[in-house]
Amino acid sequence: MSTKAKKTAAARGSELISEAEDQVRNMWENAKEAIRTRNGRYFVVALQFLLSFVTLFYFKGVVKLAYYSIFYRLNIPQDERGKYCFLVTICCIFFGSIMLFTRRQIVTRLVIMCSMPFYMPVILFNYKHLVLLVPLAIMVVITYLASGTSEGPKTILGAVFLMMYVLGTFVFMTVQSLLKPATEETVIERGETPTGAYRYSVVQVIDQANGHTYVSIEPNTSDIEYSHSKWFAKGFSHEIYLERPLCKFDVEWETKTRSEITRELITNNPNTVFTLDADQMKLLGLNVGYSEDVKVSSLSRRQRHKLGFGLDDDTLIDGKLARLLHLTLVDDDYTVTLDFDEMVELGLSPTYDLRLSRITDENLAMLGVPEENEILLVDGKVVFRQYVAELEREFWPSSRSLTAFLESNELPEVHPEGVEITTEETTVTTTTTTTTTTEETTTTTEEPVMMWYW
Repeated sequence: MSTKAKKTAAARGSELISEAEDQVRNMWENAKEAIRTRNGRYFVVALQFLLSFVTLFYFKGVVKLAYYSIFYRLNIPQDERGKYCFLVTICCIFFGSIMLFTRRQIVTRLVIMCSMPFYMPVILFNYKHLVLLVPLAIMVVITYLASGTSEGPKTILGAVFLMMYVLGTFVFMTVQSLLKPATEETVIERGETPTGAYRYSVVQVIDQANGHTYVSIEPNTSDIEYSHSKWFAKGFSHEIYLERPLCKFDVEWETKTRSEITRELITNNPNTVFTLDADQMKLLGLNVGYSEDVKVSSLSRRQRHKLGFGLDDDTLIDGKLARLLHLTLVDDDYTVTLDFDEMVELGLSPTYDLRLSRITDENLAMLGVPEENEILLVDGKVVFRQYVAELEREFWPSSRSLTAFLESNELPEVHPEGVEITTEETTVTTTTTTTTTTEETTTTTEEPVMMWYW
């Protein structure tokens, strides 16, 4: 192509670009003119009103994130942090733009203000994950300052929120430091069971009583996993074996069938009994014909009124306060017979003690006991059976500890070598006089304290 042709093509290209720019400019001017009209203003207000309800999804996400921060442990792999930060930034830009566009709508203003308390647990429990906090903090500051709320209430609420964050951080750090045990823990082994149903840790603890070693276990199926991160559930950990003093032992996992474990338990103790809760009773049909005698004096005021006791002359004092003040609402020995449905309706927890020898294999399957069960052995002794954990619902959500927020959000590193164990069983004391020498030998032996979960 000649030089003249090249210049002609370049000129045509620049003309096309300028024409496109003029068209975009004209469209923008026309849109601004349309918005300035009455119908255009009505359209913008209606659009803002409708889009303000989208911010409710943001509020739901903030509450969910606060709940996750308290009861779960966030883990972001090193190679996924860039992706995680990008996704968080995109979400913040999307919802932040909507909140800025609808900042004068009542729904958006309420969402911005009501979300402020829920940011505190997110910050306290995830302060090390800057890829989450930095984009979120920038969006929070911008949307709060640009909110359509009047300057007076905004300033007052801002001071209240700031003071709440400062006091909350102080209380949180104080509680964590006070309740943190004055011991040194070293994790020497951590892993998952062969089927991946549970995860376990072997921990050595240094304390003032020569230390101890324990095994803790928690479910490996309650976590929340995404493609870029994983939330590990807290509040389920149970110490199933403890031995004192400080020692090392062999941990071994094996698998046995449901019928084999049933035979073992019955052989060890023919009178083995399991206590079933209301849901388990319904599964086995034991709720039919069930009844229990309950003392009316032990019920709360609301429960008594549901049964028709004291509707007219009962005081505002409930059963617990009445016992504290030594007041008598009804005769202490007066009882009423309640069936299963009445107890559940009153908020009581019916239970049923059932011998294992009377539970069939089909019943065990209905109660959630799997066909193949994992068993933990420590130095050849059985200390944990998945079979028993499922029957007693040790790792169900209802048994979750409410003090999960006290657990650290950072997993300690594993040191396979552990703590150096030194045992001095013999101490020799020598006393010298002018005529004789006496040697006193004292041997101290500390019996191990063992605890296992069968």
